[in-house]
This record gives sequence, C-alpha cells and structure tokens, in this order.
Amino acid sequence: MWLDIGIVLLYLAVLVGMGLRGGRQVKSAGDFTASGGRYGTLVLFASLSASFIGGGYSSGNAARAFENGIGTTLALFGFSLAMILIGRFIVPGVGRFSGVSTAGGVIGRAYGRRARVLSRLFIFLCSAGMVGAQMEAIGLVFHVLLGVKPLTGVLIGFGIVLVYSTAGGLQSVIAADMVQFTLLAVGMPLLLVMSLLRAGGAGAVLDAVPDAYFNPFNGTTPAAFFSLFLTMMLGEALAPPYTQRLLIGRSPRSTAKATILSGLFSIPFFVITGLIGLSAYALQVTDTAAAAMPTLIQSVLPVGLRGIVMAAMVSIILSAADGFLNSAAVGLVCDTLLPLRPGMSDKTQLFLLRAVNLLTGLAAVAVAFAVPDIFDILVLAYSFWCPLILVPLAAAFLGIRSDGRAFRTALLAGLLSTLVWNYLLHRPFGIDGAVVGTACNLLAFSLRTRQFRRRTLTARRDVSPLPRRLPSVQYISFRQKGPGEHSK
Repeated sequence: MWLDIGIVLLYLAVLVGMGLRGGRQVKSAGDFTASGGRYGTLVLFASLSASFIGGGYSSGNAARAFENGIGTTLALFGFSLAMILIGRFIVPGVGRFSGVSTAGGVIGRAYGRRARVLSRLFIFLCSAGMVGAQMEAIGLVFHVLLGVKPLTGVLIGFGIVLVYSTAGGLQSVIAADMVQFTLLAVGMPLLLVMSLLRAGGAGAVLDAVPDAYFNPFNGTTPAAFFSLFLTMMLGEALAPPYTQRLLIGRSPRSTAKATILSGLFSIPFFVITGLIGLSAYALQVTDTAAAAMPTLIQSVLPVGLRGIVMAAMVSIILSAADGFLNSAAVGLVCDTLLPLRPGMSDKTQLFLLRAVNLLTGLAAVAVAFAVPDIFDILVLAYSFWCPLILVPLAAAFLGIRSDGRAFRTALLAGLLSTLVWNYLLHRPFGIDGAVVGTACNLLAFSLRTRQFRRRTLTARRDVSPLPRRLPSVQYISFRQKGPGEHSK
C-alpha cells in the first residue's frame, strides 16, 4: 500500500516541479497565456484529450454504468460527435481571429467590447463549475485511495493543480497534459483488462450484469436519454479551454487533425470507463456507485500497478481542472479587466492572471461542496455555456456576420428559457434546460441576425451609387506629330 501511495505522491511532486520550473520561465503575460501559434497536431491532440476527459467522463461514467448500465456511456458519444464536427467545420474559421487567445476575445472581435465583457461573466461561472466537478471527483478519489477525508482530498487536489497552473500558466498546463494523457491512455485499459481477468472474462461480466443495464433507457425515458445526448454534445462544445487550444495551434490544418483525433479517441475511452463500471458491479467491490472505479483499483490490481493506475486516475481529474482554471484566468483578465484599463502594465497583467487563477479555484471548491454529484455539477456548468455563448461563438468561427444586439438578445433568451425550464417547470419530460436554452438562443440569434442583414442591406441601398459609365471626355494628345500631320 505504501508503495502505491509513494507512486502517487511522486507523480504529484513531478507536477509541482514542472509548474515551478515553468514559473521561472514565465516573465510576461504573453508567456502565461502561451499566445501565438506554437503547438502542432500531436501536442494539441494530447492536450485536448487530457483536458476534456475529466472526473465526470471517467469515474462519473463508471459510476453511472455501475448504477444504471450503458445509457450514460452512449450519451457521452454526443461529445465525441461534437469534437469531430468542430474539427471539420469550425476549425477552418480559426484563421479569422489571428492574435486572439480566448473565447471571449473571439466574441469581442465579432460582436463588440460589451459582448466580450458580458460573455466573460458566464465563461467564468462555467469554468468554476467545471473545476468544481473535478474537485468533487478528486476528493472522493483521495478518500478511497488514501483514506483521507473528502474535504482533505479536495484541498490536496486543489493545492496541487493550483501550484503548477498558477506558477507556469498555459505552458505548464500543456506540459502536464502530455504526462497526464500518457498515464490515462495506459492506466484505464490496464484497469479494464485486470478487472475482466479477475471476473473470469468479458462473458462472466455480461452474465453478472442485469439485462436492463444494456437498455439505454434503463431508469429513464427516451426523451431524457436524447436530452442527455444533446447535453453532452452541446455542453462542452467550444468550451473555454478547448477554444483556447484551437487558437494557439500552429495552423488550422494541424488543429483540425488534432480535434478530430481527440473526438475519435474519446469513443473507445468512454467504452472502457463504462465497462469498468460494469466490471465493478459484477465483482461487487462496493455498494456505492460513486466509489466504483477507485474501489475497483484497490481490489483487482497488485501493488505497484495499483499505484500507477491510481496516478492515472488522479491525472485524469487534474488535467481537466487545470485547463478550465487557466482559461478562466486568462479570459477574465484579457477580456474584462484589460479592456477597462488598456494601459495596464505587463507586470500587473501577470499578477492579475495568477490572482484570478486562485480566485477561480476557490469558487470551484465552493461549488464542489454545494453540489455533491459530479454529473449534476457538470450539467449545472453547461447551463452557463451552451444556452448562452455557444451559438454566437460558433457563428463567429463560421464567418456569419452579426452585431452585439444579436449576441445580447440571444444570451438573454437562452438564460431566461434555461432558468424557467429547469427551476420553474422542473425539467418536463426529463429534458434538461441546457437543450431548450440552446434552441431558444439559436432562434433569437437567427432572428436578430436576419434583422442586422436587412439593416445593412438598406444602408447600402441608401448610398447613391456611382455611375456605371463615366461621360466621354476629349483627351489631348501629347504625342509628337509626325511629318505631314496637322494639328487637331
């Protein structure tokens, strides 16, 4: 047991060391944000994959499979589809926003400064919620694996991710993502293989699991299932850290490849973590769904391998937390504070970036304690993103011209419809407000954009057009006359 704990502590120490080393190289705000096209396909692929595969998509998926079967795993394929579509249709438009490093920056260039500042508030809330989900997961993991209280586990995880993300900025985050991606790509398949061997093979697991677990509508309705699928598809599409990665790619082509590859990679990963949950059910390692994956690690793996997979599970959670922390800090400073004080010194910007990074982490810890379920925190965070920001942001990348009025109207429509649907009507038919809010946002944005185009067309028609053909004039020739020529 002590060997396993030592491996996890060594891994955490490596992360802290990477952050502190990166911090010595960060001398300016530009170093912290890692602005500029400096990352190629493989780095972006690993960073994107490590960022979105957090506690909700790993231990949360395993918990839902343990409790209800494959429904959540299939719904998660919506996220995979979203990443593939983004790589195919959205990324080619990244070149329109050269020099921009945040989602709020894209909003500002497309819809004006007020839209940029307004979007930042909800991007911050979304990021805090996403980090809160990871803190909830890391608290549970450390509780099961290390025997500490969940509160202590949250504080440990918070402290680790805060140190390296605050010190080294996005450069340290991406470097950590490379290590974390390697661990999760090895650790999760290893855990599944060992679990199947302990259970007596895949057939034995399937025989031990109730038949209802293979019905995607088990414990829910078809409408609620498709709502969850759409929520997973829309909820993190173009989320702040992913947009940030798209904007720092070396070229749109390499960025598109990385995005599509990360979407394809997520499919087998979701299947693996779902099967891990079913294996935990078959082996009866615990009565608590939320503890399915960490308890299975302790039950089926030998000493040494257990420590490696424990480190992999920790890395999965931290990799999602650090990306959202950094994007929240960079966005709030660059999109809100800097426009209000354009003459801010570089030293002050760097200080504020690190301070906001800490502030977001504290807000995330509060969310983790306020909402106990990881998936519930994720859905709550999605309510501040896809019904409010996603549609105008995607439209900007697609080159659809509109104005700040369209952005504000769409945001208000999405916000009000989400609140009414979730909290006044209490999610009729099991459909989440994020889906309804996104639809209302799209409708409002489309109508306002049509009005914008009509105003623009009318303004162009009011301008007196130039004549198609200028009146003929007499030109004087300055050619020297030849012999026998007369003056004209």
